[in-house]
Amino acid sequence: MAPYLENAGYLSLLAIGFGFVVFWHELGHFLAAKWAGVKVEQFAVGFMQAVVSWRKGLGVRFGSSQKEFKTRLDNWLGDDSARQADGTVDAIKGSAADGWTDGDYALAARTLGVGETEYRLNWLPLGGYVKMLGQDDLRPNSEADDPRAYNRQTIGKRMVIVSAGVVMNVILAAIGFVILFSVGFKVAPSKVGGVLAGSPAQNARAEKKEDNGLRVADSVLEIDGKAQYDDWTKTQLYSALAAAGEEIPVIVQRGDRRIELRVTPVKRDGFVSMGFGAYADLLGPKPGKEADEFFKEPASQLYPQSALLLKPGESIAAVNGQPVEPKDYAVLDNAVQEGEPVHLTIRRADGTIAPDPATIEPRFEQPFDDVLNILGMVPRMQIDSITAESPVRGRVQPDDVVLSVKRSDGDVKQFPSIPAFKKTVGDAASAKATVDLKLLRNGKEVEEKNIQPYEVGPGTYGVGVRQSFDSKEAVVADVLDGKSVTGKVPVKATITKVNDQAVKNWRDVHLALRKALAGKEETGGAVQLTYRALGTTDERPVDINVTAADALAIKQLQYTHGLSLRPTIGERKANGIGQAVNWGMIETRDFILQFYVTLRRMTTGDVSAKNLMGPVGIFQAGTHFASKGSDWLIWFLAMISANLAVVNFLPIPIVDGGLFVFLIAEKIKGKPISPRTQAIAQYVGLALLLGIFLFVTYQDVANFRFRMR
Repeated sequence: MAPYLENAGYLSLLAIGFGFVVFWHELGHFLAAKWAGVKVEQFAVGFMQAVVSWRKGLGVRFGSSQKEFKTRLDNWLGDDSARQADGTVDAIKGSAADGWTDGDYALAARTLGVGETEYRLNWLPLGGYVKMLGQDDLRPNSEADDPRAYNRQTIGKRMVIVSAGVVMNVILAAIGFVILFSVGFKVAPSKVGGVLAGSPAQNARAEKKEDNGLRVADSVLEIDGKAQYDDWTKTQLYSALAAAGEEIPVIVQRGDRRIELRVTPVKRDGFVSMGFGAYADLLGPKPGKEADEFFKEPASQLYPQSALLLKPGESIAAVNGQPVEPKDYAVLDNAVQEGEPVHLTIRRADGTIAPDPATIEPRFEQPFDDVLNILGMVPRMQIDSITAESPVRGRVQPDDVVLSVKRSDGDVKQFPSIPAFKKTVGDAASAKATVDLKLLRNGKEVEEKNIQPYEVGPGTYGVGVRQSFDSKEAVVADVLDGKSVTGKVPVKATITKVNDQAVKNWRDVHLALRKALAGKEETGGAVQLTYRALGTTDERPVDINVTAADALAIKQLQYTHGLSLRPTIGERKANGIGQAVNWGMIETRDFILQFYVTLRRMTTGDVSAKNLMGPVGIFQAGTHFASKGSDWLIWFLAMISANLAVVNFLPIPIVDGGLFVFLIAEKIKGKPISPRTQAIAQYVGLALLLGIFLFVTYQDVANFRFRMR
């Protein structure tokens, strides 16, 4: 029950914070209307009926006070004796028979000391509004003769009223970021912790060839001329804002030197990316609820042993006998990139040293293009981990090698690569078929039958496993076209030698090739591979002319350790209020810019609309940020406020930006846009927003379902 109560607390904090963001936006419209002398009838946070309301002279009411307010004014206006007594009878313009005017009601409210504005909290807290006399978004011909009506104001005043909410959201975002950087933002530093093979980061060019490529432990100082402030959120933001295919400068601190690299970001998985990750500490998971959940039994059924090696509170004291501190992650990475087994000395949570070193076997990191190949040869698929809700949990184990995947309707793929496995399972799901798996486990074949694929993500089907690459044998699952071994090494063959060196697995093959092709990345070179075809015992040598591109790819391949390490956390804190204000303004500008860039890329198809997030997704993401601390909650709400400013000022009828466009058109034409035209545009805009709302809510609910499994 405790986790649910904790999540409820985070949701409450987020709801209050989000409500305040909406309130602040509407406060802008309200203050501007008051400045312009416009009568405000309602100030509402949320939509639908009122939960609670307050009005001067009436106090707090459950539900709306509007009916009681009007009744009291009508009674006063209809009481001639009362109006004779206070001398207001001659000021009344209407009558009980013909109806009271807006001015009559205003006079009655002033005389009775009852506020003209109802402040209300509505049932659906997903927005808000300020209802002004003579203004109705869905009834553009709604006008009033009262000089205090919205429609009676000058175009300039109406522009101020319409844009005030957006301006206030920008101000709130800036204030939020100023507060954040004044108290300190606990965030990962802009330090490189990993570089994907073949990525723009790895291919980055420097003035000196020996400085090429981003490297682990580089501190990113600037991206395209913009300072990073040792803040990983900035590094992620500016990487995403970069234009795909255009070379930009990236300045890093490497040791005691500043180095300028030229990087050409590319689109990957729907976003612009450079292909590098954040730094980590040589510390096991932080003790707590998440770590307990991860390590509870039977964790070994779900995760490889390397992921479970460091327990909560433990740390690495030495790498291959070399003493290290938590910040020395680069030492571990250097050892792992050698490709040989790495011996770790573990310091337990109580400070004692484990008597025996632990050994990890480096494994291939997924390349930037997601297709691992060695001179064109693709390894078989191996199971890395299993999700808790997977239908193969307890049947398939981490490190199982997939020998075959067979559909119940007959199609079978032997020695599948990762892409082939995904396609076979996806096709089986589309055909409502099950799959059978033949696995290699500890040298023995194991079969698991009648596995039902399921939706592992929106529109994506699988069996709930994370894939890695065969670490047991150098069996060729596939051969890519246009590579060095194309047409020379058959599919399903097993590589047994590189030149005269015997090899047992793909790591052996890679290390031998890396040694043989060292220094030949620009010219290519010649090697001899020996393979054994499937079903035979004969070994056949074949000479391979390795292209320069394949030789470079061999050099660039990266290894991973698979350890569960704690992310490095620093603190971004301003030296004074001046710097905090400067940073707050920059942060606000950047998030506004990011939103516009993202929208533009959606229109061109460079970013998928599936990345949009609606109210459910915002609240789910918000609870995650709230759980990280009050600083992250402030960061999230400030970011939401900046994004809300952009959304509200889009030129879509029904939102502030659309209304602003109408006012500009009225200024140019010299007369208002016809009510019919405005009404049609408003309903089109409403339909568009409703469609977007339903789309993002569907995605939010779907993604929520997948995350909650």
